Amino acid sequence: MGQIFKQTSWLLLAQGITRLIGFFYTIFLAKNLGVSDFGQFSVALAYFSIISSIVDFGFNRFLIKEIARDKSKISDLIWNVAMLRLTLTAIIFAFFAVILYLADPDKIRLSLILLATMAILPQSVALTFDTIFIALRNLKFSAIALFLSSSSTVFAGVILINSGMGAIGAVNALIFGQLIYSFVLMLFLFQRRALELSEIRLEVIKKVIRGSLPYGLLGVLGLLYFRVDTVLLSYIKGSFETGIYAVAYRFLEAVTFIPAAFSAAIFPVFARLHDSSPGDLKKLYFKSLKIMFILGVVTLLGYLFVLPQIIGIFLQNYLSSIVAIKILALSIPFMFIHVPAVAVLLSTDKYLGKILILSFLILLFNIVSNLTFIPQFGFIAAAWITIISEFLSFIIFFLFTKNEVLKRVS
Repeated sequence: MGQIFKQTSWLLLAQGITRLIGFFYTIFLAKNLGVSDFGQFSVALAYFSIISSIVDFGFNRFLIKEIARDKSKISDLIWNVAMLRLTLTAIIFAFFAVILYLADPDKIRLSLILLATMAILPQSVALTFDTIFIALRNLKFSAIALFLSSSSTVFAGVILINSGMGAIGAVNALIFGQLIYSFVLMLFLFQRRALELSEIRLEVIKKVIRGSLPYGLLGVLGLLYFRVDTVLLSYIKGSFETGIYAVAYRFLEAVTFIPAAFSAAIFPVFARLHDSSPGDLKKLYFKSLKIMFILGVVTLLGYLFVLPQIIGIFLQNYLSSIVAIKILALSIPFMFIHVPAVAVLLSTDKYLGKILILSFLILLFNIVSNLTFIPQFGFIAAAWITIISEFLSFIIFFLFTKNEVLKRVS
C-alpha cells in the first residue's frame, strides 16, 4: 500500500495543481465566453470525450495489464497500438463528421465539435505512450506530462480568448495542450530508451483488438454515462441551460482526479494479485474502500460549502448553477467508493461479459431517465439523475465484487 501511495502522490500532486489551475480556467472561460458560448464549448468537450473513449477502445487497460505482467512486451505492443489508434481515429472522425453535418442544424456547434475532435489525434499517441509509465508504476513522468499539457492548454486558451477568438480559441487551446502532452511523453521515453521501434504485425494487432474489445466497450459506456446529460441538454434545452449545468458539472469533474489517480496506481497491483495472491487482493480492496470513502466525504463537504460561495463572487451570471452544484455534490462519495470495485473487476478477464451487461443497463437507465425528465425539469433533472445513477452503479458493482470475487477468497 505504501508503494501505491507513493506513486499515487505524483499523480495527485500533478492533477491537484492542474485541477486548481483548471478551476480558475473554468471561471475564466465561463466569465469570458458567456453562458451560451460556454454551453456550446462544453458540448464540444463532451463529444471530444465520447469519441476519445471510442478511439481508445480499451487499449490502455489492455496495455497496462499486459506490460505489468511482462515488461518485454513493451516495444512489440506500443507501436502496433499507436498505429491502430491513429487509424481508428481517422475513421471515427470521418464517420462523426458526416453524421453530425447531416443531423445538427447548429453549424457553430457543429464546427466546435469537429474542431475539438481533432485534439484526439495527438491525445491518442500520448495516452499510448503513457501506458508504459503507468504499467511500470513510474507515474512521475505521467504527472509531469499531464501538468505541462494542462498548463499549455490554459496558457493558450487565455491568450486566444483575450484575442477575441471566443469558443474557437478555447478549442484550439485544447488541441495545443494535447500536442504538448504527446511531445513531452515521447521525449521522456526516448531519453529512457524505452521506445525501440518494432514491426507493425497483423497478428499483434488482432491480439490487441481481441484483448481490448471488452475494455473498449466498457469505456464507451462509461463516457456516454458521464456525458450524455450534457449532450441531451444541449439538443433539448439549448446552449444557455447547458452552460448553466456545465459550470456545475465541470467543477464536479475537477474533483475526479482523486479517484482517477488512485485507480491508475492500484490497477496494475490488482492485475498481479488476482493470480498471485487473492487474499492480499481482498485486504487491499477493503483498505482502498475505506480510504476512498473518507476522501469522498471530505471532498463532498468542500464542494458543498465552498463552491457556491465562489460562484456567488466570481460568476454572477451563473447563480442558477448553485442549485445543481448542491445536488451534484451528493454524488461525490459514491463516485469515490465505486473506484476500488471497478479496479478489481477490470484487472482480470473473468467478469468482463457480466460487467458489460451491468454497465449497459445502468447507462440505459441514465439515458431513459434524462430523456424522460429533462424536457420538463431541465438541468435539475440531469443533476438528480446523476446522483441516482452513481448510487445505483456503486451498489450493483459493490455487491457483484463481494459476491462473485471476494467471497471465493478465504
